[in-house]
Amino acid sequence: MQSALDQFRISIGRVRDLIALHNSVKAQATGALDMSDMLRAALVLAVSALDYYVHEVVTLGMLQIHRGQRSEPTTSAFSRFQVSLGGARQDRLTAIDIASWLENEIQQAQGYTFLQQSYPVSALIPTLSNSLINRLNNTSWLEDEIRERLGYQSFQQADKIAEAIRYISDKKLWDEMAIQMTKPAKDIKQQLTSIVDRRNKIAHEADIDPTFNIGSRWNIDEGLVGDAVDFIEMLVESIHQAL
Repeated sequence: MQSALDQFRISIGRVRDLIALHNSVKAQATGALDMSDMLRAALVLAVSALDYYVHEVVTLGMLQIHRGQRSEPTTSAFSRFQVSLGGARQDRLTAIDIASWLENEIQQAQGYTFLQQSYPVSALIPTLSNSLINRLNNTSWLEDEIRERLGYQSFQQADKIAEAIRYISDKKLWDEMAIQMTKPAKDIKQQLTSIVDRRNKIAHEADIDPTFNIGSRWNIDEGLVGDAVDFIEMLVESIHQAL
């Protein structure tokens, strides 16, 4: 699941580059030039980086559980995850005709002449074991199913993030975050909600402040965005450490 964190770090680096570009241009421009939309873009991108991280870490974690590389949570979230019969079709067909599949696997691994002789079961176990492990690790169909199911969901609000993490972990997410971030879970969730609410104003309402004249927007500055980015970065790093 490290690749999910690596991608997040790249994304949050882009956010910081955008903020730095804003600061540089602002320092050289006249006050008549409004550069604040660069900050709005940075805030939206930062929340998107969080959202993408949760999608990726959950997808990769579920695949690891399926392969036996990660312990399955005792909660029912993972076991209740639904996949289509069409997606599992190839595994079903393999199980139905397991003898032919095993014969083909042995022939590919050992050659045709190998099958013309008799061997004790112990001689076949390594080949059979490797074939079954390779089959189990071939989870492209399951990955497609997970991505399709999770793709339309948004993992930005605290309750939705915790719900997603339950697919791969028994840990109580926000209690863990309170320990790692050394602040009450309620405050962490409240700060996240505030950031996401502002992101939604920008993404869905053009950041318009309806209490003022037409075209007036909610105030935004480097400090507000910088604090939000720092918080999101600390949150993701803490989540990954807990997992």
